[in-house]
Amino acid sequence: MYNERDLEAFSNAKNLVKLMKRYTDFNKHTLDVTMNKGESFSRREAHRYCYLVKEGYFKINATNEQGDHFLMLMEAGHIIFFPLYYSIVFNDLVATALSEAHCLRIESEFLKKVIALEDPHNHIALRYLTQVSRHFYSSLALITLSSKQRIIYILIELIDTFGRHTKAREIELPSFVNYETIAEFARCSRSYTISVLTTLRKQNIISSKKSRWIVLDEDLLRKEDYGQKKRYV
Repeated sequence: MYNERDLEAFSNAKNLVKLMKRYTDFNKHTLDVTMNKGESFSRREAHRYCYLVKEGYFKINATNEQGDHFLMLMEAGHIIFFPLYYSIVFNDLVATALSEAHCLRIESEFLKKVIALEDPHNHIALRYLTQVSRHFYSSLALITLSSKQRIIYILIELIDTFGRHTKAREIELPSFVNYETIAEFARCSRSYTISVLTTLRKQNIISSKKSRWIVLDEDLLRKEDYGQKKRYV
């Protein structure tokens, strides 16, 4: 078993970059890149690379014959398309920047070499799997909920993951949060999502402004969660 703090201490993004910089060919195999809001890249197109997010937010979707399905969000410190397998898998995954984002593009073979030499206990891979499994558990939880519950659940997940306390009881959500993104994450229609969020706004639970969405009363929002006591992340 692994202690989560120990796992985080060794495998965090800052330490990973430090490990890679021990190698003289670091600059040859990495590149700082900026992604504009809405810019996308697929696992198939970028199979030679993985991306360490330094700043900003991404959504990961599965795009196939059945449609376009939201899977998870990734933020600073996460690695997009981590080279966990030797073969190319999950080619239908697409990463899209939800804001201007800054990443370190890493050649997958270089990262594999560094991990093999510097991380024999696979702490970095385990941390990646922990992050991804939490996101997938959250996605599975949505299946059991009604449409309204899914919207509330997503709001609470956004608070727990990205929320920033600005006042005693107010929590600011990231700039990418709007009707469209909440509807997509909750797998609901935009019109129904607007209806639910409008009700929450009238109850002074949330406030939607052009710049940011604010949660005005977290306790009331959690009470709207219809007793979903069992959290998956």
